[in-house]
Amino acid sequence: MKIPSAPEPARLLPESAPALAALEARCFPDPWDTAAFEAAFGRKAFAAFGVADGAGGLAAYATFHFLGDEFEVLNVAVAPELRGRGLAGALFGQVLQLVDKMGMTRGYLEVRAGNIPARRLYQRHGFREAGVRRHYYPDNGEDALVMVRESS
Repeated sequence: MKIPSAPEPARLLPESAPALAALEARCFPDPWDTAAFEAAFGRKAFAAFGVADGAGGLAAYATFHFLGDEFEVLNVAVAPELRGRGLAGALFGQVLQLVDKMGMTRGYLEVRAGNIPARRLYQRHGFREAGVRRHYYPDNGEDALVMVRESS
């Protein structure tokens, strides 16, 4: 799989649900399936952005809930063979620029306490640790760190 040299995230539409589910299944132990993504697209607050892999799928995606002047990061995923190349940072950074232009001043997310690369990504983009949700993840009982990003 070739990584795009200058990834340009696109707003994903409901037709992207199978591609989202396929990448999600490769990245997470408790993935959403196509039906879950289709249901999410039915909610006004849900938004998904992705970078195509050039083969009809996704190299990376980020999903959000947009709620007034706040947003919640649901997931950021990169194909395993493309990790460590800056794709998540480029995608996430571009989407956060859009969030800022939309006037959203506060963002939230939960991240596995042991997911150091993700924690670093979020910290580079202005998120700070604000709390812990003990035994949050059902697959192994791992804690989640709650992170917050505030802008003016």
